[in-house]
Amino acid sequence: MRLSRRHILLATAALPLLAAAPSFASGGGADDYVHELGTKVLKLTAGGHRGDKALQQRFGNLLNQYVNLPQLASFALGTNRASMPAGDKGMFNGLLSNYAAALFVWYVADFQGSELKITNVSKQGAFTTVDSSIVGSNEPLRWRLSGNTGSWRVSDVNVKGVWLSIAMKKMFDDTLRESHGDFKPLYAKLREADTWN
Repeated sequence: MRLSRRHILLATAALPLLAAAPSFASGGGADDYVHELGTKVLKLTAGGHRGDKALQQRFGNLLNQYVNLPQLASFALGTNRASMPAGDKGMFNGLLSNYAAALFVWYVADFQGSELKITNVSKQGAFTTVDSSIVGSNEPLRWRLSGNTGSWRVSDVNVKGVWLSIAMKKMFDDTLRESHGDFKPLYAKLREADTWN
């Protein structure tokens, strides 16, 4: 399967549905957690359209508030993270957050619906996997959570059969391999998000 910008976006855009939030006040179960945050994201997408820079900013704020993108980026970078130039980590995390927000806006129509329906919750070792779909678009979403009641954290998300961590790792590895370990082309690829309309 070819890992496209669409796969990375769809997985990234689903992250706020799962992420840990200090103000989370549901019944505490993984299903409640995902449903409440999913409802917030669906409200954000209502009426949104491709190229909406205000929506991109709002979604970026949501990502920064609820999602631990640096942790996910670190996993996706794998052994390449040791080669990142000193002092670039903060810039890289900012570029990744902006890229994710821009992708969300590019494909915002795929995340519009009336509600998030939880279809299954299962425990797999240290993780809880929550399956759901967006009512209206029938877009299936799976996410892997770590923690438990009161301390849920997003670990990964799967959209259209692709796990975000794997899609990001492939993109990062391919770009860094082609550039012989030079991070500048990877930064440039992430900056392209500012040109999408």
